[in-house]
Amino acid sequence: MKKVAILGIGQTKVDEHWDKSLREIGGEAAFLAMQDAGMDKVDALYVGNMLSPMVSGQNLLGAFFGDWIGLWHQESVKIEAACGSGAAAFRSALMAVASGEVESALVVGVEKMTDKAGRDV
Repeated sequence: MKKVAILGIGQTKVDEHWDKSLREIGGEAAFLAMQDAGMDKVDALYVGNMLSPMVSGQNLLGAFFGDWIGLWHQESVKIEAACGSGAAAFRSALMAVASGEVESALVVGVEKMTDKAGRDV
């Protein structure tokens, strides 16, 4: 397996974000990471998320974020592993790059839990 490096990072402010959609929150972090890495494309996109179908009614987050950030012809996958979804997405990307399956990958870990009351989730 080849060595893997993190080339860029991006993070939105941790807040309730009542005025932002899941796509805006994750997209902002993705754009910042790509900018920090000095890249405009990657071979694969891995999105870690647990509750988007229940809270925001949004499925297919891999394609959803790929379209939003302009990654139209790359592999895009949503990874769900409860509270470890972001870490599982990171591991999946790490293994894909380390194995040589892809040269580069973007990982987005995103959750928006403020759109519904706790009793409804």
